[in-house]
Amino acid sequence: MTPDELMDLIGHLCEAAQNSTAHRIAASYETDYDEQGVQHAQEQQWNEIAAHRLREVERAVRSVVHTQATVEGFMPVRPLPGGNVELRAIDSASMRVAVIFTGTEALNLGARLTACGAIAIDRIGLKTETELHPLAAGPAIGTAPVAPPAAPPVVPGPATPAHQR
Repeated sequence: MTPDELMDLIGHLCEAAQNSTAHRIAASYETDYDEQGVQHAQEQQWNEIAAHRLREVERAVRSVVHTQATVEGFMPVRPLPGGNVELRAIDSASMRVAVIFTGTEALNLGARLTACGAIAIDRIGLKTETELHPLAAGPAIGTAPVAPPAAPPVVPGPATPAHQR
């Protein structure tokens, strides 16, 4: 399976989950009991589609990663030349696994993982702002530390008066 095919599967899963949520919300605002039932039926249908698509994503990922893998502690993600990004992990047999994404794929996957993480944290009652830790104080990204200016060199000999300089 190519990364594009996997991203398509994930996109279809997200679409089904969004449609299910949209019908659930529409049903909650509906005043007509019959129309509310229609919205609930469509919500259930999209829930089933989402569950099916989740199983497809799980099968696709399991076909690529046969054993359980954990992210490496040191530099698990690194940029590669040519706009690619490498994700490194270690499987349960202590074998190294590397997945190469294009920059666009990495950005899309990162955004989706961030959104899912925020939703998961919210669902258990925590607020994301309490889980986000501030960065350590230091120089701004892309700036070098600035050294104080060096003193001018001392030239031996008599001092030149300021008006003759």
